[in-house]
Amino acid sequence: MALPRTPTLWSGLAAVTLLSAGCIEHGFVEFEGDDIFYQLEAGEVDVLLVVDNSCSMEPYQNRLSENFDQFLTFFIEGDVDYQIGVITTSVAPAEAIPGTVCDQAAINQIPEPGGLVDGGWITPNTENGSERFSEMVRVGICGSGYEMGLESAFRAITPPRSETTNQGFIRPEAYLSMIFVSDEQDASPLPVNEYINAFRNVKGQRNRDIFNASALVVTDPDSCRAGSISREGTRYLDIANQTNGVIGNICADDFGDIVTELSLASSRLQDTFYLSDIPDVATLVVGIDDEEVPCDSGRYRYELIEEQGQEPQAVIVFDRAQMPPPNSRVTAKYDLGSGDPSEFCTGGSN
Repeated sequence: MALPRTPTLWSGLAAVTLLSAGCIEHGFVEFEGDDIFYQLEAGEVDVLLVVDNSCSMEPYQNRLSENFDQFLTFFIEGDVDYQIGVITTSVAPAEAIPGTVCDQAAINQIPEPGGLVDGGWITPNTENGSERFSEMVRVGICGSGYEMGLESAFRAITPPRSETTNQGFIRPEAYLSMIFVSDEQDASPLPVNEYINAFRNVKGQRNRDIFNASALVVTDPDSCRAGSISREGTRYLDIANQTNGVIGNICADDFGDIVTELSLASSRLQDTFYLSDIPDVATLVVGIDDEEVPCDSGRYRYELIEEQGQEPQAVIVFDRAQMPPPNSRVTAKYDLGSGDPSEFCTGGSN
């Protein structure tokens, strides 16, 4: 599963600066690298789940419904003011099949294109929110076979629906996170980039970056159950890659880890911080709010990411249970070096 590369909000330039090496009793030390990051408070976050309601989706809806508590993990950790709404991928009319579960009565229960399931959303104050979520994401399997997740999302957050039945769901200052859940390719009429621009424009030109989209879709058709008609969701993968979202394989045996990743991405908390230069790892000193975090504390680890055709990137990755709290200031000070991970926390200069 691909993880988003979240850029640092502010990275210091490599410079020789007189700064304390964490604790005051260590005295003043000169470092060549000095990075500063901020773990921002998420504040308001609006989450739109776009769930495929075609005939093959029942097992995936059931697994998603069982993981709501995990989905809320980092919303609770970050004290997020969240609103979670669900829509379907049905835009084209669905056809009733008399004598089956998809009779006319079932077709009539499908929300209008872009309409929120149950006509509302879940907040921290929703009574029995977990149970309600479990019901909402089970959107049924009688929807259109031409799944249009991107188009449905567009209709959900733009007029006329955003000013009528969905009014109040998208808050002006809230971060917007979309999650597309489907075992099929998106069949929406417009190019992916047009939808991305439309989603960003909902927040206005100055706030275009407070949006991301994630994709719980087919990434490997061979991993899906035998006899399924699942297809790789390349259009959903495209929007997730372009907006630093999370990508998960809907055909995975367990949704637990995937749902946790979606929670972290939607909450806006960060566990990974990219250094601006390659360090001499033995000199690396990490701090939170000017208090040094010992390298052997188990709270974070150092990694050097090397991808083909790209320059290596040095990163600090915090344990998910011990991430820097909202509104905290994270620092990384170091001399420049090879970045060799084997030198991390070996009893050297740090």
